[in-house]
Amino acid sequence: MRKLALKDAFALARIIKAANVKKEIIAFASDIRARGEEINAEAVGMEFLATLVESCADKNVEQQLYALYADLKGTDIHTVAEYGFETVKADVKELVEQNDLKSFFQSASALMSA
Repeated sequence: MRKLALKDAFALARIIKAANVKKEIIAFASDIRARGEEINAEAVGMEFLATLVESCADKNVEQQLYALYADLKGTDIHTVAEYGFETVKADVKELVEQNDLKSFFQSASALMSA
């Protein structure tokens, strides 16, 4: 799994916009901040992914999500579409460990507002 790059912030911003979940993502971020507790980055990553996936009923959005995931994994969309939840969970954990997700999501948020 490669580290996140600027192109991934753009891809995520397009997914959020296409899925029309900006308000849900903002509410999610506010909820995380309001908890005021020690934040488990892996749990937050999984919760974010679940929020995004449950809001992404559109087939085009689903394909965009697969494309981003496949790019991060260095594989194709057909392969990641068949991954089990344990693989996805392990990949989210790796992504969290390798990256400054707070900075990445701030960048993605800034791109969505532009």
